[in-house]
Amino acid sequence: MGRYISIFFLTVMVSVVLFFIFGSVFFGGGDPAEDAVYTFGTIIVILLSFVITQIYCFINLIKKKL
Repeated sequence: MGRYISIFFLTVMVSVVLFFIFGSVFFGGGDPAEDAVYTFGTIIVILLSFVITQIYCFINLIKKKL
């Protein structure tokens, strides 16, 4: 259980770091709401890619056990 909690907090920290990295890239002027949407959209796409990869690994792990 502790492993999953540490993975959760690591993902949260990575999300915050990605917010600041992509925020500085996208916040170049213009509409702040549009910049925020681009930033959160990019972070969501990256995190969902991570989730899809983890699900794929779990499926392969379950197939090996059966």
